Amino acid sequence: MKDIHKINNLKQVRLLSDPFKLSILQAFAEGERTTKEVAKTLKEPVTKLYRHVDALYDAGLLEITREKQKRGTVERHFQAVGKRFEVDHSLFAEGSDGEYDSVVDLFRSSELEVVDAIKSMSDGDPVQATLVKIRMRGSAEQLGELQRQLFEWVEAVQEDGDEAGEGSLEAGALIAFYPLPSAGEEPG
Repeated sequence: MKDIHKINNLKQVRLLSDPFKLSILQAFAEGERTTKEVAKTLKEPVTKLYRHVDALYDAGLLEITREKQKRGTVERHFQAVGKRFEVDHSLFAEGSDGEYDSVVDLFRSSELEVVDAIKSMSDGDPVQATLVKIRMRGSAEQLGELQRQLFEWVEAVQEDGDEAGEGSLEAGALIAFYPLPSAGEEPG
């Protein structure tokens, strides 16, 4: 499994914009598992997962790590192709014929996840949701350094998560770091 898998086709972006498929992929990113094991983790019937796992595999987001004969069938173990997924920005460059819809879908699915998390929170929860939107100014070097530090933080969080034990909690984060047009410039 690679540390970072660069998403470079829109089929993969569309699949990741589905919150259920994303939760399945996240479970396989934790390590090699069977569909049955992921179903148990997600508290879903295994039959509900098969077509979603097939779609993730067909799109190249999951790989088969081993197969084992078991009572007349083949038990497949899968893992995600990467621990972290980054979308190649060139997918949404000019001339991509309105494919920005996939990015919008990704944000909408994240929005639903955030809203559901906020609705289900109570004052006694050990971890609370934090929402921050900022605009910042700095030199190209300063902003590049901030982006590098964000990536380092994400990698550290993933490494710590790999070592999380029984009773650990799960949290989500959506990080979008993007340049803004200069004053007087029209947005792309």
